[in-house]
Amino acid sequence: MCRYISTLLLSLSIFSAASTNASLSVFTEHFPPYTVVTDGQAQSGIAYELVKSALDIANIDSSIDVIPWARAYELTLTQPNVVLFSMAKTSQRAPLFNWLYKFTTLEYSFYSNRDSDVKIASIKEALRYTTVAIRGSYEETILKSMGFVTGINLVLVTDMGSAWKMLDKRRVQTIYASHIPNHQQTANNISYFRHSKVVRHQELYVVASLSTPISTVNRLKEALQLAHTQMTHN
Repeated sequence: MCRYISTLLLSLSIFSAASTNASLSVFTEHFPPYTVVTDGQAQSGIAYELVKSALDIANIDSSIDVIPWARAYELTLTQPNVVLFSMAKTSQRAPLFNWLYKFTTLEYSFYSNRDSDVKIASIKEALRYTTVAIRGSYEETILKSMGFVTGINLVLVTDMGSAWKMLDKRRVQTIYASHIPNHQQTANNISYFRHSKVVRHQELYVVASLSTPISTVNRLKEALQLAHTQMTHN
């Protein structure tokens, strides 16, 4: 414990002495319980608290803004000094970003309304049904790799809330997701939904654009690790 405190204090002093000129644009989306957005503002969540604490530790003054995922992805892909969370890591995306910190591993599967006649035990069966995903998301990429086609059996929307509403209102038959968001568990009993046995594991990260200076990238990596250590010891 003493060694942990000494290391933490030393790291904090190094960050405090570092330049505060770093300017970052930090983006996220509504993805409870990892990021919870209220009235257009990120307010809480596991990933949100981690990133917010890391920015404080790194002595970087930056807000965490909520914008459509497709736009946030494009900015992180093309602009310097951009941080984005939460990003699913794939072989195609691996060389496109700086992968700062992995904070969880999710299990993705197809969810449907429990009282529907949807039955999915394979990807081939999943293709019989219309599903929904966020435009520009990991889910869109994976679904298209499975054989889903926009306008035929794939509907694209701008955010997670809209996607779950479409399933609620039966405008689609399934949604490809890692879990039922908290707001859905309160609006409808969790037993209202069921998920298929088709499961894919996926790691979730905080990333930065490739053109972000390496000094800033390293600073953020260490700050995120320290933030995690602080959160687990509190």
